[in-house]
Amino acid sequence: MSIITKIRNRAGLLVAIIGLAIVSFLAMDVFSGNGIFSNRPTNVVGEIDGEEVGIQYFETRIQEAVDNYKANTQQDKVDESTLAMLRDQVWNELIREQLVSTEYAALGLGVGIDELFDMVQGTNIHPSVRQAFTNPQTGQFDRNQVVTFLRNLDQQPEDMQKRWAGFEKYIKSERETQKYNNLVSRGLYVTKAAAVRYNTESGKTAAGRFILIDYASIVDSTLKVEESELKAYYNDHQKEYEQKDAVRAIDYVVFEVQPTADDTARTRQYLTDLLGDFAATENDSLFVSLNSDLPYANQWVRADQLTEREKMMFELPAGSMSEIYVDGNALKVTKVVARSMRADSVRARHILIPIENNDAVAAKAKADSLKKLVDGGADFAALAIANSTDQGSAVKGGDLGFFAEGQMVKPFNDASFDGNKGDIVLVESQFGFHIINITDKKGLRPTVKFATITNTIEPSTDTYRDVFARANRFQGENRDVESFNKAVETEGLVKRTAENIKISDRSVPGFQNARELVRWLFKAEMNDVSQTFELEDRYLVAVVTKIAEKGTRPFEDVKTEIEAAVRRDKKAEKLIAQANEARTKAKNDFEGIARNLNNVVQSFAGATFQSNFMPSMGRELTVLGKVFTAEKGKIIGPVKGERGVYLIVVDTFTDAPPVADVAGLQRNLTAQYASRAQNEASNALKERIELVDNRHNFY
Repeated sequence: MSIITKIRNRAGLLVAIIGLAIVSFLAMDVFSGNGIFSNRPTNVVGEIDGEEVGIQYFETRIQEAVDNYKANTQQDKVDESTLAMLRDQVWNELIREQLVSTEYAALGLGVGIDELFDMVQGTNIHPSVRQAFTNPQTGQFDRNQVVTFLRNLDQQPEDMQKRWAGFEKYIKSERETQKYNNLVSRGLYVTKAAAVRYNTESGKTAAGRFILIDYASIVDSTLKVEESELKAYYNDHQKEYEQKDAVRAIDYVVFEVQPTADDTARTRQYLTDLLGDFAATENDSLFVSLNSDLPYANQWVRADQLTEREKMMFELPAGSMSEIYVDGNALKVTKVVARSMRADSVRARHILIPIENNDAVAAKAKADSLKKLVDGGADFAALAIANSTDQGSAVKGGDLGFFAEGQMVKPFNDASFDGNKGDIVLVESQFGFHIINITDKKGLRPTVKFATITNTIEPSTDTYRDVFARANRFQGENRDVESFNKAVETEGLVKRTAENIKISDRSVPGFQNARELVRWLFKAEMNDVSQTFELEDRYLVAVVTKIAEKGTRPFEDVKTEIEAAVRRDKKAEKLIAQANEARTKAKNDFEGIARNLNNVVQSFAGATFQSNFMPSMGRELTVLGKVFTAEKGKIIGPVKGERGVYLIVVDTFTDAPPVADVAGLQRNLTAQYASRAQNEASNALKERIELVDNRHNFY
């Protein structure tokens, strides 16, 4: 259906939604304490180490980032996801600036006027300056261009002056960061003894045998766990339950907007009204372009390339029309535009004259003169070798060999397949002007060109309104988690869950852009039911099921995890007692221990201390540590592991071969530590400051 019709059909819904949004916005402002009726300050985006970041300054920095992004990517618009990325980038840059301004000043780091001059027009040119002022003809950096540009900078547009000031700020910042990173990384050094030790520890391997007594051998219901035990475990392990970010969880239902029978009938009627004009039109491509959701496919097709519906029309004469038919979520009608006998493949040669410096007139004039020479009997191959810029074919006299339809760009393809053997034609494509000589055609077969009007069956305004009303009724009648869950079951809805939503998140499962939902969620209380959100042409209603603030997670939130850990510890106590009893009975005979436990002896090989994985066992770090502190041939354990309790015997240790190039290993390890240190130093500085991020109140 034409786009004008679609806009008209949904106009009523848009007006209703906009009206509701305005009312909701004003109401939220009044009651939230964040709006125009509130005395609370709303112009602070956040605080970085006690320094407030105002919204006006933040927006100015974002605009600079947007302008730079557009200039670098040659794009006029920035989509919402890119804008969100740039906001994060600016925020992190502000944090970095605050960190380094304090740290760099304390260390005496900076970039003075002389050093900046040296980077821009001195002897140590910054790579970005060198790239910007390199002569494209010679490939050489031109210092005179820099000097001329700077002398005339005050005469440049204001936008250019701002961009240059921002550029200088960037290269100064980059140089300061480079100095700081050099101070950190060059303070690290791996000694020869440390390198040899690293080689010994990382290359040494162990092999042996083990008995695993699985925790699953004890049924959970046989173990009684007291509430006091759970709380004692929680108090002893609170560090394990620390949470860096506040998170939320929701249950939600989605009200999909699907076309109704009336919508299908409306679309069918729309197509029915077009049939007469479609049959009569002599400009099928224009008619399809104006009335179809898909563009006109201007191509010839063979019988073996057709859909089942098109095959039914392959033998029909030009002008024949199909009935209106269903194809997926669309209704279609197809017309036979033309019939023709066309070759399977064509052989041609060409001379390519490119358009240089946007001078199409000069290129066309040269192509015309060469075509006249060819028409007059000149040697095509010799002219191709001397003039064509398509070097792959020029060396062969312009010959391209045989090619199938659709293999070449469309102007070239159409000229080759529409023409006759021996024709010489001139066409223009995105590559320039082609003088084409059709040298052979083979495999003539019947082909057909179709025109198809496709109208997607879309929900009407009434359908959107009905679904919106249904979602609103659900939301209005179910204002707490109990009624929410009951209504989901009664109405046969599908309840979805989203866990661990952070305040900066922009999506939830099934929705890429759910920022408004996330913003509501972090202002809501436990068990609150949301308003009806319209997200990606669907309606969503959510209920808050979990609120966990930054810091130690509450006992109730982790009780299930704690119970599993306490049960595992109780099982371990029992299994360790069984293992010790079996050892005593078997007098430390490993096979005898396994028999007493009704178990089997398994083997492992290739274990290394540097790994976090035990062969044949999995991630068993405690076992790994025990193995590499064990005495060969002695029974280790019982050891409490992740899967169960282990008894282990190391049969062999294989030492690492001596390192051939100790100095090279020292360099490699030093480089590894240096690269890690740069990020870790930045993270360490970040942990020392207080951050308050209020961006969610604005975006």
